[in-house]
Amino acid sequence: MRPRDKRITALNGQVGLNQKIGMEIIDWQDGFGAVQLRVTSESLNPAKVVHGGVLSSMLDVALAMSGSYFPPPNPLMPGLTLQLSIQFLAGANEADRLLTATARKTGGGLSLFFAEGEVLTEDGKIIAKGTGTFKRGRLPNA
Repeated sequence: MRPRDKRITALNGQVGLNQKIGMEIIDWQDGFGAVQLRVTSESLNPAKVVHGGVLSSMLDVALAMSGSYFPPPNPLMPGLTLQLSIQFLAGANEADRLLTATARKTGGGLSLFFAEGEVLTEDGKIIAKGTGTFKRGRLPNA
């Protein structure tokens, strides 16, 4: 396993939606992004399954990361969502404990890119899939 990028640690410490819902960036490479979320009662809807908005947020973040990697010493800047499509395939609940969203860049050019990904339980059950179109993140002052 490679050492964790200190820029990811810094992003995970920032106040915002990711922190509010308990989502953590676990990997960010050129063409790939991954986030995890520990399922808690706060992640659930009234039917006691993980809320679709939580799953959508996980996919949105992972997908936007996949085409916006900048190597050190540059900061990591996620892309901006232009279009997002989510398919909910199964329910997840507190017994599933940990969900992981992974995403891959599938194409694009210098400023726009396309990505696909999925949210999985620890045992590999696919909960949701997503695709999207994104504007690549820009470095500050770029």
